[in-house]
Amino acid sequence: MHVSVEINPKSYNYYFGPVFLQFDSLQQSLVDDFKIYKATGKLPDYFGRDTEYVRPDEIQGSGLMHIHLAIGDQKFGPLPKHADPANGKSIQWHRTSDAALLYSQNLFDENSYSLIAIFHPGAHSKAQNEDRMKILATYSREFRETFPD
Repeated sequence: MHVSVEINPKSYNYYFGPVFLQFDSLQQSLVDDFKIYKATGKLPDYFGRDTEYVRPDEIQGSGLMHIHLAIGDQKFGPLPKHADPANGKSIQWHRTSDAALLYSQNLFDENSYSLIAIFHPGAHSKAQNEDRMKILATYSREFRETFPD
């Protein structure tokens, strides 16, 4: 399966540039690993929980998703005792951190994705900023609703 991934040009300078300066090999590995993850379900060791943002209420339905990341000093916590270490979905659900990759999937080409932002450090506090989240949800909606070439 062919998966296409773009880094959103509207958000690159503010949300990716500083992180890629800090972690110079992250850009290419992030794109490559994201493609493999979406094509095969194979979870890179630094990808965690993958879920949709639902707050604030105004962004619901925008398709703004996020994957917890373990980059730099961000590490995943230990698995809880009730987690099944043989179950990949359980392991992924319990992989949480305070860094995240925000992305969106196109509605007309389900194999096309836009990487919208990296929140690092302080993903949870950054996600509490309603104005920021509304802007990023706008980027998500624009990408989702664009017909592929």
